[in-house]
Order: sequence, then structure tokens, then C-alpha cells
Amino acid sequence: MTYKIYGLKFYTKTRMERVSPPGTPAEKRIFLPKMYGVIEAPINKMMKAYPEEFSFMRHQTKRDLRPSAKGKEKK
Repeated sequence: MTYKIYGLKFYTKTRMERVSPPGTPAEKRIFLPKMYGVIEAPINKMMKAYPEEFSFMRHQTKRDLRPSAKGKEKK
């Protein structure tokens, strides 16, 4: 895996996941740490860097909505 592609930030985040069943007294609750991988960047950069991984998303920018210059007449 390449790093520093399009200025994306990669890091891990640890979240505590509750394992004990609901209704357990507060002093007997059990939590286990669970690590997640995080990618932080604007969505258009992430889609450019990893098109296969983000192929499920559809994203439109203002640039996509502007009319193309091909349709303009030269004066």
C-alpha cells in the first residue's frame, strides 16, 4: 500500500465495544477494545486514489454541474 497519496491521512482508532449483556450492573460490565482503520480526506480525493474501493459511492462536484466549454461559440 502506498502512503501519502493525494494527501490522505491513514491512522487507527480504538473504540471500546460492550461485551456484557444489557441489564448488567455498571461495576460488572465488560468492554473490549476494537481497532478500526481510518482514512481521512475529502471524498473526491479518496475516490480518485482508490476507485475500486469507493465504487459504491456516487459523488457530484460543482465542476461536474457546470456546462462544458465545448458547447460555447467562439466570437
